[in-house]
Amino acid sequence: MEINRPLSPHPVIYKPQLTPTFPIFHRIFGAFLATTVFFSILFLKIGDPSLTFYHFYQYFFSITLYLNWFIISLINFTLLALCYHMSNGVRHLLWDLGFLLELSKVYTPGIIMLFCAAFLASLNIIRQHWSNGQLPY
Repeated sequence: MEINRPLSPHPVIYKPQLTPTFPIFHRIFGAFLATTVFFSILFLKIGDPSLTFYHFYQYFFSITLYLNWFIISLINFTLLALCYHMSNGVRHLLWDLGFLLELSKVYTPGIIMLFCAAFLASLNIIRQHWSNGQLPY
C-alpha cells in the first residue's frame, strides 16, 4: 500500500534547527577522526618494514612535494574536526552534569561552542605556521 503524501517533517518546508544539527556533525566528525586515526596507524605499520628502502623515501618525498597544499588542508580540516568534536563533547559533559538543560539556554552554549572550536582551530593553525618559520599571511 503506497501513500502519496509528503514525509513528516517535509524537507522542503522544514526549517533546519541548531539543536539536531550539532549532534549530527558531532557523530560525523567523530567517525572522520576515527577513520583518520585508523588509516594513519595502517600507513605507519605498512611503512615500518620498508623504512630502509630508497624507493619508499623517494615516493613519500614526491607525494609531500607535489601535494603539500592537500596535506596541509587535510591536517587543518582534521584539526577543525577535532576542535569541534572536543568543544561539543564539553557541552555534552555540562548537560550530563545537569547544567544548561532548559530550552531557553540551549542555543547560547551551542553558538559559544562553535566560536570556541573556530578559535581553537585558528590558534593551532597559526601556531603550526609559526613553528615552521612561516608567517600566517
